Amino acid sequence: MNTSNANIATQPAWFVGAAYGGTDDQMPRFLAEGIWELSNPTEKESALVKSMKAGDRIAIKAAYTRKRGLPFDNRDQTVSVMAIKAIGSITENLQNGERVRVEWSPSQPLREWYFYPFRGTVWRKREC
Repeated sequence: MNTSNANIATQPAWFVGAAYGGTDDQMPRFLAEGIWELSNPTEKESALVKSMKAGDRIAIKAAYTRKRGLPFDNRDQTVSVMAIKAIGSITENLQNGERVRVEWSPSQPLREWYFYPFRGTVWRKREC
């Protein structure tokens, strides 16, 4: 068994937002500067950022709803969607509770998940 693959499976993955105030999209800046950061984090968010480690996987997400153009029969009901806009690997945690350095790759086309996606700014998924 390849132990590096086993380690990847047990490392946390982070789903993070990139829109300050819900509308000011910071993703182009994050990709250009090789970072991800929060603006005015809560104490809980700051603790989550401090717990991120080099080597952890990270993805910029966008959460929204959709009623049409879904790849399944939604019976004309609104469905929650989470799109993955970029993926990367954390290279350094600055331990300031606001910023990590990341090696990013844009996700083209957008990858979408359906039903009950988490809408908070920082989401730690323990196993992927």
